[in-house]
Amino acid sequence: MVKIYVLSDSLGNTATDVVRAALAQFDLEINEYSIKKIPGILKKEQIDEIMVDIREEDIIVQTIVLKELAEYAREEAAKKGVVLIDILTELLGVIANKTTKKIKNRPGEIRKLGETYFRRVDALEFAVRYDDGKDINGILEADIVILGVSRTSKTPLSMYLANKNLKVMNIPLVPEISLPKLLFEIDNRKIIGLTTSIEHLNGVREERMKSLGVFGDNDYSAEIRIFEELEYATEIMKKLNCPIINVENKAIEETAEIIINIVKERGINITNIQ
Repeated sequence: MVKIYVLSDSLGNTATDVVRAALAQFDLEINEYSIKKIPGILKKEQIDEIMVDIREEDIIVQTIVLKELAEYAREEAAKKGVVLIDILTELLGVIANKTTKKIKNRPGEIRKLGETYFRRVDALEFAVRYDDGKDINGILEADIVILGVSRTSKTPLSMYLANKNLKVMNIPLVPEISLPKLLFEIDNRKIIGLTTSIEHLNGVREERMKSLGVFGDNDYSAEIRIFEELEYATEIMKKLNCPIINVENKAIEETAEIIINIVKERGINITNIQ
């Protein structure tokens, strides 16, 4: 049986994936090899304990970032005549020479990148699930709650902010639809209101109706209807005592930065932001 020991000062998933990819190139039965992953190696004493059980016919694969520990593992393996494959050390040296940058020597950096990725995926899924007030249950979990009438960029803002790892829920303000009671019970520091001018919203909505094949007069883009909606929205936002941002002629990125700054200034902790 081929025994492969995976040594890592982090979780060891990277090295294990490499080992599995290599083994997949051979017609090996499950009883012909074994992989033993040993994560969290931060002391020489740990390496000494591992070496007791390792035989000459075994293989060691390591991703130990700390130079001193990586070198110690190589020396101890050499003493026992064990083949040790170091996935990181040589590559780190080459990159350091090519970029003239110093090596951080911090274990777990790949895992941290993975955590950032999954936080972003989680935030994006959250934005989709709770878009346009479809489900009010996410309001307690949201980092930011955006309010506004239709076509004030609530959805694109939610998605943009989600890409910065923020969980954003947006709720449409429609005079005929009652607002959820929870909206008035949550911390209003994370609530942001959006508004714009009648003229701007009229143009945006007319273009939207044309894209749907609707031409001519309609309530959705009528100026009197827009006036009523904006008045209603402003009244609600004042009741909630939330900041109101005029999105007219503002890019999504610009509005998003304004929102982030406002939320930070109001004391909301958004440490996961990227």
